[in-house]
Amino acid sequence: MENQRTFLFIALLAISAVLYQKWIEFSTPPLAASGQTNNATGNVVQSAQIPASGAVPDITTNNTAAVADGSVPSTPTATPVAVPATPDTAPQIDDSALILVETDLVVAAINPKGGVIERLELKQEPVAIDQPDRGFPLLKSNPGERFVSQDGLLASGVAVPNHLNTEYRAERRDYTLGQADTISVPLNWVSPEGVRFTKTITFRRDSYVVDIDYQIENPLSEPWQAYLYAQFSRNEPKSSGAAFGQLPSYTGGAIYTEADKYQKIDFDDMRDENLALPTDNGWVAMLQHYFVAAWIPANQQAKQFYTSVGTGPWGQQHRIGFKTTEPLTVPAGQSANLGTRVFLGSKEQRRLKQIEDEQGIKGLALTVDYGWLTFIADPLFTVLSLIHSFVGNWGWAIILLTILIKLVFYPLSAASYRSMAGMKKLQPRIQTLKERYKDDKQKFQMEMMALYKKEKINPAGGCLPILIQIPVFIALYYTLLESVEMRQAPFALWLQDLSAPDPYYVLPVLMGLSMWAQQKLNPAPMDDIQKKVMTIMPIALTFLFLTFPQGLVLYWVVNNILSMAQQWLINKQHAV
Repeated sequence: MENQRTFLFIALLAISAVLYQKWIEFSTPPLAASGQTNNATGNVVQSAQIPASGAVPDITTNNTAAVADGSVPSTPTATPVAVPATPDTAPQIDDSALILVETDLVVAAINPKGGVIERLELKQEPVAIDQPDRGFPLLKSNPGERFVSQDGLLASGVAVPNHLNTEYRAERRDYTLGQADTISVPLNWVSPEGVRFTKTITFRRDSYVVDIDYQIENPLSEPWQAYLYAQFSRNEPKSSGAAFGQLPSYTGGAIYTEADKYQKIDFDDMRDENLALPTDNGWVAMLQHYFVAAWIPANQQAKQFYTSVGTGPWGQQHRIGFKTTEPLTVPAGQSANLGTRVFLGSKEQRRLKQIEDEQGIKGLALTVDYGWLTFIADPLFTVLSLIHSFVGNWGWAIILLTILIKLVFYPLSAASYRSMAGMKKLQPRIQTLKERYKDDKQKFQMEMMALYKKEKINPAGGCLPILIQIPVFIALYYTLLESVEMRQAPFALWLQDLSAPDPYYVLPVLMGLSMWAQQKLNPAPMDDIQKKVMTIMPIALTFLFLTFPQGLVLYWVVNNILSMAQQWLINKQHAV
């Protein structure tokens, strides 16, 4: 078996494996009704018991409460409370009534009805390079495209504020961070019983974390109790996977607990089964390529993570969130606070790891979906970031990282290329044997193996070194694909977005040419079919790479050039 053929086929298989695994993630529901805990790389294995579809269990009783669109499970008490009724038609949002908040990182719109963040744009992540003044809309509330955060309180027998029916009173309609470090938006509501609620939404400078706090003042002559809930509600995107030739990325829910680690819960899972997972730690999130929205409840707070699906005026809404399972008790004549935090931003690893440290939580950085090779991809990104801190350009950082990887694997690659060089040197003699035994393939194989043995050449000698490197190549693929730092990152000349395809297809063509040139340095296949396959592969991969991000293609071009240089040097040393 020629090493050259082995190398090219393994490279093709590596690319195919990456694409196939991504396709599997979006076509096969990863949740099961019961099973074992997975590792920290993201394949879902459900361990909690799942109730019948369409209902969320009452936490402290065997009762269940039907889920209406835009609502949350009933209060976890012996007597379930009524779920807020679903409106017959989608409410028209009065833009003039929205409360606008602008910080250095986001522009948010808060709806006084429900006190929820209805819209949120990320100022430092433009929706497109040619639209630098329009931030990426992470949260939105449009007729066919809805993704919102919702939160409120639950109680039995008394009125409490929720995301659907409560009309909060706002002090003003515009808030700007300015030179301050934080800015708070107070919203007020008084229940018919006279209990006063102040919901305060606080934004911070240089942060995607938003604090949500409920202050409850109880003037009644008896204690008052309530539970907290928070959830994300969104339509399934029209295409959560990827069309042919495009790179897929996961869009859907995710949770993390110290017991079950990181689990993905896609839209099919939400439709098939309602999750009800008790815990006192972790977080719950909704993910998409480059961005994440995550509720971060307080640690050591008894809670339940849940999912549900409802159909209403906005279409089919998929909800994932949490609710506390121990009530907040406010004694008569006193006040108390209950709150949570939410992260609404891009998957910058620096920020995600900073939140892990500040909040004492784990696993939030796993929302950067590096797949099953996270243990390799994460260190690769760390090195890539370190290089970028010196050169200030992600394109040059990719080139330097590729060179560094080639240097690390130089001894392994050299062994493979020496084997190829030895086989190329024997090509004339092998061709003579082929012509001599053209009618006896078995005899030809025997004589060829005898020649290899005599010349002390192992035709499979280069396979193992190549196989060892394949996980690193795939991990780097994920690193460049999933890192938001590559989004709209310029390199040079016409290459102004390392996350987008080359607009002029120069890099894919260079990749194909470099692959073709590399073949010329290798021993030619003896079989005619193999020759045709080797001829077609550079062309086929060139067309495949036309839709790949510039950063990925740049890596392959540089890697091919370095491989050619190394192979040429070894061929010269062996006088091939």
